[in-house]
Amino acid sequence: MDLRKLRHMVVLAEELNFARAARKVHLTQSALSRSIQTLEEELGGRLFDRDLHGVALTAIGRQVEKRARKLLLDAGNLQYEVLQMQQYELGDVKLGAGPFPGATFLPPILAELMRDHPGLRVEVETNNWEYLVQHLEDEQIEFFIGEVRSIGDNRKIAIQKLARQYGGFFCRAGHPLLSAGLQHPGEVLAYPLASVRLPAAVRIELARYLELPSADDLALSLVCDNPNMLRYVALHSDGVLLSTYTAVSAELEAGTLVALEWPGQPALFAEMGVVTLAGRSLSPSAAWLVQRMQAYAEQLSEQFAPATKPGKKGWVLHKNNSAVE
Repeated sequence: MDLRKLRHMVVLAEELNFARAARKVHLTQSALSRSIQTLEEELGGRLFDRDLHGVALTAIGRQVEKRARKLLLDAGNLQYEVLQMQQYELGDVKLGAGPFPGATFLPPILAELMRDHPGLRVEVETNNWEYLVQHLEDEQIEFFIGEVRSIGDNRKIAIQKLARQYGGFFCRAGHPLLSAGLQHPGEVLAYPLASVRLPAAVRIELARYLELPSADDLALSLVCDNPNMLRYVALHSDGVLLSTYTAVSAELEAGTLVALEWPGQPALFAEMGVVTLAGRSLSPSAAWLVQRMQAYAEQLSEQFAPATKPGKKGWVLHKNNSAVE
């Protein structure tokens, strides 16, 4: 159904005069007549009676006019809603977030979105990558952000990598490890280890660094996908936390948590990425979120990136472009 013909019909029903209606819709009188005639042929019924005295709606015409007005109103509302979606003022976004992005750079981006675009409705699922991949394939979420190394080859999904988020070992201030002086990374194995679910690549790297026979020998005392809970446990026990620097930046700055560093310590990191269904376009609001996530992830990666410090082996934290002593 051509909405333009319906509009022509509604205007003619208002004017009941071909000349006036034609001027109103910016057509010649003959062109408007052809449009009305074509619409009548498409619908299979006469909409107007025409005689020497003028134009009048038929019974069919009155019913069509009523429905046409509703269709034109709905079409106008739809066009307005699309415009609002393009401007991030309206719509629904359902996304997922892994433990670290869900606790670090996603909250400030969501706060910005809610502040500047309060008409949007956003729903966030925070969980591990296996759960999020399943929900993505079931189309319960539009995309998710998280650690991507364990996903592997999957033709159904596409991955857009983000900047890496670096991490390491952390313990509370006053931990016994700090008083004895750090000589060997294997010293952490004397204490409970707490972490989110680790990708296989990270487990292998850690096992090699800690001189364990295999990744299976890396025993974690606490596995939890809630970074806030892990931080609390590390602050109130002798447990050693495996985390990203971003997730514990406030505690590091306050001095309540301390980064553990040994000579030759590898650069541990989370390989962050945005995961979507292959071949699917994101909604405008989701695309905006992804763009902001990419920029924020790069900012945090630069702020908390490891770099070799002159005169010292290993890795040190850079914050605000200056090395933390």
